Amino acid sequence: MDVGDPRRFRVDDPMTSRDSGGWLEAVLVDARDARWCTRPYCTTCGGLQFRRAIWTAAARQAGVEMAQFGSTCPPHDLVEGLTSSEREATVRALVAGLRQLPPEWGDTESFRTIIIDLDPPLMKHGVLMDLATELAGTPAGERLARRKEHERSVRAERARRAADASPEAVEERRRVKRLEKARAHSLRQSRTRRRNEDRLEMLAALVRLPAFERLSRFATDPALNLDCVSPELIPDQEGDLVDLERATAVALIARIGRRKGRWGRLRRMLDHRLRAESE
Repeated sequence: MDVGDPRRFRVDDPMTSRDSGGWLEAVLVDARDARWCTRPYCTTCGGLQFRRAIWTAAARQAGVEMAQFGSTCPPHDLVEGLTSSEREATVRALVAGLRQLPPEWGDTESFRTIIIDLDPPLMKHGVLMDLATELAGTPAGERLARRKEHERSVRAERARRAADASPEAVEERRRVKRLEKARAHSLRQSRTRRRNEDRLEMLAALVRLPAFERLSRFATDPALNLDCVSPELIPDQEGDLVDLERATAVALIARIGRRKGRWGRLRRMLDHRLRAESE
């Protein structure tokens, strides 16, 4: 007898009688031992051998004799060949088998394939039944609930991605991005205006100071950026250094550093004065 023939399962044995819940696990064990493909939505073989065995065994448990089709006949055709009452009895027998499955089968490919073939029974087989209610309180029911929750989250994620990819969502993101860029540009302009205003106020204050006080400010005010000082505000006459203290001159030389132009001339004048005072 071929390994795919459902009659190889001992459905008439006491352990797999109609009143026993172990028949479905027996099919799963034999399918595993025979290395049948149980992969959900298998694109190579469709898991036909496994699925035919499951439905044929369920029909035998329900006392229903299925018509014989070829080995490539999909399980759907097997079930559709039954009367409505036979179909309901077969579906209920399969659900009863699921209720008896131990927890370790809940995460297997074979369990997922059975659920995919079965649920929802009203849409697929015309049987008025809520599978979640029928399996409530069983390991199979808990696994089914997790599977449905996963499907809901997947659908929600797909819907979110579809919404994100819609022309309206794309245009809204562009609008927000343009608004953010405009705000950032406005903020930069505002800061630039503020810096310019501060510089003008600083220059106006320097203009009002005598030369030696201006030099002291250059030397002692770390907040004053020397690069912002207009050249005409930099004293470069010997007389401007008369009242400048030695410590202030040393500090000013350090602040001037290697700057050139009017600053370079002022540094040379300060160096010359310090050397003259040291001699």
